[in-house]
Amino acid sequence: MEYVRDAMGMTNSKVGYVYLIDENLKVRWGGCADATPEEVAALEQCTGVLLSRLEKTKGKPKAKKLEGNADETQKAKD
Repeated sequence: MEYVRDAMGMTNSKVGYVYLIDENLKVRWGGCADATPEEVAALEQCTGVLLSRLEKTKGKPKAKKLEGNADETQKAKD
């Protein structure tokens, strides 16, 4: 954990950190120590946005990526 502290902005080992991560593993919100009312509102808003995106994509199948070259891909379809 020590090797990612600075990269993630976790400079104080005496407080807790909270991160909101999206489906692409990107940090969308971060906070530490006691949250202010504004920070709580921002976290709630960001969470709502991510949940609505999830609901929109829910049920949609993800495209499968076939390995290999075009000839092998065509054989797999046949």
